[in-house]
Amino acid sequence: MKLNIFITAILIIFQVTHTIGQDFAPIGAEWYYSSSAGGTAPTASEYYYLLVEKDTMINDLNLRKIKRTYCRYQDDSLEVSPYLIHESGDTISLYDQANMKLYRLFVFNASQGDTLVLDIPFDNNYTEDSTYRVVIDTIVAETYDGTELNKYVLEQLDDFGWFSGFFLEKVGGYEWFLPLGKIIIPEADGPIRCYHDNETNINFTSKDCEYRIVNSLDNSQAERFEMFPNPSSNTIHIKSDLRIDTIEVIDYSGHIILHTKETDLNISSLTSGVYFVKIISNNTLIMKMLIKE
Repeated sequence: MKLNIFITAILIIFQVTHTIGQDFAPIGAEWYYSSSAGGTAPTASEYYYLLVEKDTMINDLNLRKIKRTYCRYQDDSLEVSPYLIHESGDTISLYDQANMKLYRLFVFNASQGDTLVLDIPFDNNYTEDSTYRVVIDTIVAETYDGTELNKYVLEQLDDFGWFSGFFLEKVGGYEWFLPLGKIIIPEADGPIRCYHDNETNINFTSKDCEYRIVNSLDNSQAERFEMFPNPSSNTIHIKSDLRIDTIEVIDYSGHIILHTKETDLNISSLTSGVYFVKIISNNTLIMKMLIKE
């Protein structure tokens, strides 16, 4: 009798540890993904912070709850809906509690040449397709900040998938935590900045994990800065009753094109497109969008 109880206990432990593995999304794991207000702010001016909080049981499924915080460049932070992750063997899925459905995200035991049929997550609304296909082109062992990870390089067969064309062991998505359609503008969000857990500490970029451009002027102050004409092809003028310390013109990739204290800016040499003007006033800043004709 005691032997049967012991064997049953071992089987239960075995089942639980293989349902919620420790390689992907262990409790305490963190991801930082750059963001840019959906493409309306400079690249990497804000970020999403993901933290694995706890195990939870929903509808008889062992799940990991991932808290998500949107750290905006307006100097505020918003908690958005969490992700629920299910791990079964080497298959990682996203759980939609409303529809009680699992969406396959990763298969970490795939081999070179395998074709994977994965699910388009429920938070994508631009396509009516429910699945997409990728082929494992190669599996490469790469080292990131001293940690060796398998990189699954993909051939994407459909108009949805991993925008950067690969996902990483333990980390998952590089451009974004969930897959993105290939037609989505990549400048809008991502890529990943940092991944941490108890055994791994990776910074994928030159930026600090929590870097963001903070607009700490309130709306009443922001209205006290005028920028005209906008759009413009030659010169823009910036006017305010507040002191202007410095002005920077930033392109869409986050590079500073112009740094000056002058309030009349000659932009004739810039190529046509969208830029951002950062105005520093009394150790605070405001961002304005500029269109160069």
